[in-house]
Amino acid sequence: MSYIEVDKNMCNGCAECVAICNYEAISVINEIAVIDRNKCTLCRACIKGCTQSAISILKLHNKADLSNYKGIWVIVEYFDDQLKNTGFQLISKANKLAEISGDKVTAVLIGNSKAENKKLQKTFSDYGVSSVRHITHEGFTRFIPEDAVDVISDQIMEDKPKIVLFLGTIFGRTIAPQIAVRVKTGLTADCTELEIDNKNNLLQIRPTFGGKILATIETPHSCPQMASVRPNVFVEEKMPIPVENVKIERIEVRGKLSFSAKALKEVIRIELGEGSLETPLDEAKVIFCAGLGVGSKEGFEKVEKFAQKCGATIAATRAVVDEGWTDFSKQIGQTGVTVIPELYVAFGVSGAIHHNIGIRNSRKIVAINNDPRASIFKIADYCIVADLFEVLDKMELQGTRQTI
Repeated sequence: MSYIEVDKNMCNGCAECVAICNYEAISVINEIAVIDRNKCTLCRACIKGCTQSAISILKLHNKADLSNYKGIWVIVEYFDDQLKNTGFQLISKANKLAEISGDKVTAVLIGNSKAENKKLQKTFSDYGVSSVRHITHEGFTRFIPEDAVDVISDQIMEDKPKIVLFLGTIFGRTIAPQIAVRVKTGLTADCTELEIDNKNNLLQIRPTFGGKILATIETPHSCPQMASVRPNVFVEEKMPIPVENVKIERIEVRGKLSFSAKALKEVIRIELGEGSLETPLDEAKVIFCAGLGVGSKEGFEKVEKFAQKCGATIAATRAVVDEGWTDFSKQIGQTGVTVIPELYVAFGVSGAIHHNIGIRNSRKIVAINNDPRASIFKIADYCIVADLFEVLDKMELQGTRQTI
């Protein structure tokens, strides 16, 4: 933890720092600069602008007593009695971390579900989770981030888990940073790997500088150690245990929530059409990906139309997105979405390493490229060295909807 400090013996009350601060965090009282820590963002502009060198940043390392924190929590998405499948990928990774750290894995569910304990016990016994915490409230009829933040934060501060993991979905990305602020700890977002070091600290690994390097981040001075993980970067692995070993703890939250769903007067829903183009990439079973080899926006649109015809989900490489031929939501790779489809077909994809990382767990990879040296062929199950549009035309003639 850090904050800005003013040396009263050196400050002459000139108020230059007041003019410099863009956040109105500084005022002069009794000819001494005073910092409002609630407004200060630690931008350090006042430090650089102080002609008297009276302002400095003070770093405090209040190391948490790690002996008070035990266990690994995985926040599992649970809406309409449905568990998000990618949650089991994160549970599988948590089990491996627990084997090293000696901690117990707990799955934390939030929702107003009527599901019987036996059903949940069977589900989690398949993945070796003996502890399930189901937090319920009558207001949990649909996802309201503020409510989830409130109840999870309270539970964390009460039970003190050592590690808390979130999926990097809309749900996880919305609540994780807010919870981190509430419990006064750090958070590493969009991790692609997690490890435990020799001091039992969580090592959070994520791409940075546009995916060019991997950064390893640790938070040894605060707990819980929190991270969100991209969907589909870990493999789902079952570790069956006896059903009777799974303990379901139901925690009913009483009282009024800060922003209950009951307070909503109108719910706006966007109904997606039946077209498979709307299928989220991380859930798609068949993906057609267009690379820079499609040559133009028109080329991309041709692949896109063929994907729709075949019932596939369209995707793109980073280069295609950079060209402006499609939007970022369709980008696959280390700086985009990680996917695990049954079938992945690459049209004119060269196979840069940051892209291949995002598709390496695909069940079958078919690559079409006119360059026999393309890197994509090194990981493809089926390689077609040819002009992609000629192949596309032949596939259209063959009526591929029946074969895919």
